[in-house]
Amino acid sequence: MDLVRVGKVTRPHGLKGEVVFFLTSDEPEKRLKKGAPLFDGEGAKYTVKGKRDFKGQTLLSLSQVDSREKAEAMRGKELFAEAGKSSEGEIYFKDLVGLEVETEDGGKVGSVSDVFDAPQILLEVKREGEKCLIPWAKEFITQVDLKRGKIIMNLPTGLLAACSY
Repeated sequence: MDLVRVGKVTRPHGLKGEVVFFLTSDEPEKRLKKGAPLFDGEGAKYTVKGKRDFKGQTLLSLSQVDSREKAEAMRGKELFAEAGKSSEGEIYFKDLVGLEVETEDGGKVGSVSDVFDAPQILLEVKREGEKCLIPWAKEFITQVDLKRGKIIMNLPTGLLAACSY
């Protein structure tokens, strides 16, 4: 089962098991709807009981977390949802690994070996015995073609020489 990160529990809220949730998903309506399954890093399954906004924060109720003590045990846990299949207009990081990266003029850059989701999303691209970190930025991406297995990029002059490690 392929999973995507939805967010992280930051702390308990109240006495009945509600938690403050730092949301990282761009699909909260889908990922946090009532009855949606979520998983922690160890594979434990939780079911969304409810979600609400409170003073600029997201509060989350999970059916398996019904006390302050259980909510406290969730502190710091990242929660994930099933990724499903990518469709037109949406791409999951897992779908990028293995894609060939080319420049607009057809030059071969390499193939995506990993994706790092830090403050800046970075593609790790294997090329000629070395690796290169290329920012996933809309200014660089011309096309992502999952069917052909390619990412076409418009890279600034000198980036490939500077990004290798």
